[in-house]
Parts: sequence; C-alpha cells; structure tokens
Amino acid sequence: MKKSKKNSDYWLIAVVGLLASYFIIDLWIQHGLNHTNLIIRSLLAPYLFASFLTYAALLLDESHQLRKEWWWFGLYAVIWTIFLLTDFSLSDYTLVELDEIYNTPTVANKIFFLAHDVFNVGALFWLLTKTKAYDQSLKNNYSDITQVNLQWLKNFIWTYLVLKFTVFIAWGALGLGIATTIADIRPIFNIWFVVLMIYLSYHGIRQYAVAEFYDYDPAKGSVIPKAGTPTQKYQSSTLSDEDLNHLQGQVDQLFKEELLYLNTELKVHHLAEKLEVTTHKISQTLNSQAGLTFYDYVNQYRVAHFKKLLTDPQKQNFTILGLGFDSGFNSKASMNRIFKQLEGLTPKEYQSQSSYLSKEAT
Repeated sequence: MKKSKKNSDYWLIAVVGLLASYFIIDLWIQHGLNHTNLIIRSLLAPYLFASFLTYAALLLDESHQLRKEWWWFGLYAVIWTIFLLTDFSLSDYTLVELDEIYNTPTVANKIFFLAHDVFNVGALFWLLTKTKAYDQSLKNNYSDITQVNLQWLKNFIWTYLVLKFTVFIAWGALGLGIATTIADIRPIFNIWFVVLMIYLSYHGIRQYAVAEFYDYDPAKGSVIPKAGTPTQKYQSSTLSDEDLNHLQGQVDQLFKEELLYLNTELKVHHLAEKLEVTTHKISQTLNSQAGLTFYDYVNQYRVAHFKKLLTDPQKQNFTILGLGFDSGFNSKASMNRIFKQLEGLTPKEYQSQSSYLSKEAT
C-alpha cells in the first residue's frame, strides 16, 4: 500500500477527468453542435496533454512538487486558448460555419493542430530522456528497483509517439483527399486514447514513488535527478585513480566478507555509511572501476550466490524461489529476469543443466 497520496496522484485524476470530459463533450456535440461545446472540446486536448506532462514529470521528481521550470508544459495550451477565444469573439459563426470548422478545419486551425502535434512529439522525446536519467539514478542507488521502475511509462510514451505519427499520416490523408473530413478518422484516435488512458491509469494507481517505497532521507541528498537535470558525470570529483582502486578493493572485500548483497533492501547509502564515504564516491567507483551501476554490481553477487545454492546437493529439496530469496532477490520476476540476463538461462534451466552435467561426469 502507498504510505501517502502524492501530487502525481491528483494530476493523474486530472488527466483521466479531462479525458472523460472530452468524450462527454463529444456526445454533447453529436446531439447538437454549438459555440459552447465546440470551444470547450477544442480547449480540452492541449490541457489534457499539459496535465499528462505534469503528471509524468512529478513521477520522475524526488520531491513530487511542482517546479517553476515546467512552465512550458502549458505554453501551447495558453497560446491556443488566446487564439480560439479571440477568433470566436471577433467572428459571429453560424451553425453551418461551426459544422464546417468542426469537420473541415480552416488553414489557421490546421496550422495550430499541426503545431500541437509537433509540440507533443518534442515533449515526449524530452520525457524519454528524463526516464533514462531516472533509470540510471535508480540503478546507482538501489539494489532492487522492481517497485519503482517506470518501464510502463516509457511503454506509454512510445505508444503515444506512434499515435502522434499516425496523426501526421492522417493529416496527410486529409490533404491528399484520401479522407474527406476529420470525422472519417476521429473514431480510430478515440479508441487509441481510451486504451492508452486505461493503461496509464492502471499503472499510475499502482506506482510507488522512491520517497514512499524506500526509507529516503532528504537530508542525505537527492536520489533521483530533477526532470531537466542530466545524470551527474563526476567531472568535479577529487578521487584519483589510486583512490578509486583502493575504494573498489574495500567494496569488494566488504561484499565477500559480510555478504551485504543478501539484504534485499540494500541501498548505496548503506555501503557508503559502512565505508564512511559519500554515496557519490561509491557510485563513481563502481561506474569507473567495475563499469557497473550499484544495481548491476549487487545483482552479480546475488546471481553468483544463487548459482552455488542451485548446484549444492544439500539444497536440492529447497524450492528455486526459496533459494532465490536466500540469495537476496525479493521477487520471482526480478530473480528470473536478472539471472537470465547474466547467465542466458532461467534458474530452473541452469539447475537442470548443472545436474545433467554432474551425472555425466560421474
């Protein structure tokens, strides 16, 4: 269970609420188009996307607080609002003209719609860079990221991008006369949006934040970079090659002697406290000397320990899942995924192969 509500939860509600309003307005329009429902419907799309950007940025931010530098999320929505309200206040559109605007937009409207799609695509690629930085920071600080990884958000973004490129194709179809009105292609996009939002809502409700799931202490420093902040590259570090080698040796020794990797909730600050150094130095050492993130380093030890248990004759009566838990893994899914990534086999396949080879040798 989540320990507390976050700002991101409320923004997710806003996203779902705006989408629901979008389809309610569509039903209203089907019963009769007028100035009010056309204006509201035209405004919903950009504000829906701005809300999604805010929601995603909050997920990627350790404080889950709104930031001033995110002002540009709503820039297009504000510009479009000013244009639309000005256009309708200066023009006395008849119902026939409203129907033409709704089904066959004017050149000015097409330019704005295309600008919105370009804005969306750029913002989505920006979000992808932030998810990459988020993943890197997670792996530099935690040995298990099952509950806080955002692979589902990346899946959503890529699917959304596919949808946007499909929109570009649809605009091309309108321009070439393949489709005569927006009404010909609108149902397809509506279905896409519904599926996407169900996916987003399902995972958003289940999503933990780093500060909620782990015993994150703000006094120890930032764990996840702010959206818009690149991953630290250690240019300002004062560690020499000799220091890095020495610290790597200390880390290796500590893992071999104290079996720290068996702690399922091991974090980089636990290791830093034991060695009385900063978490930054630990991350830099592992990245520079071992070529690994903290997450990968710990899980290599877990897999090595797991392999010993799987081939231990005295452990053959234990379940594979139980041996995995004894090796520091805390879920079957992460255990199988990590083991196969490193060994090319599942734990069960590895155990069966090892038993077969042992019998052949005897």
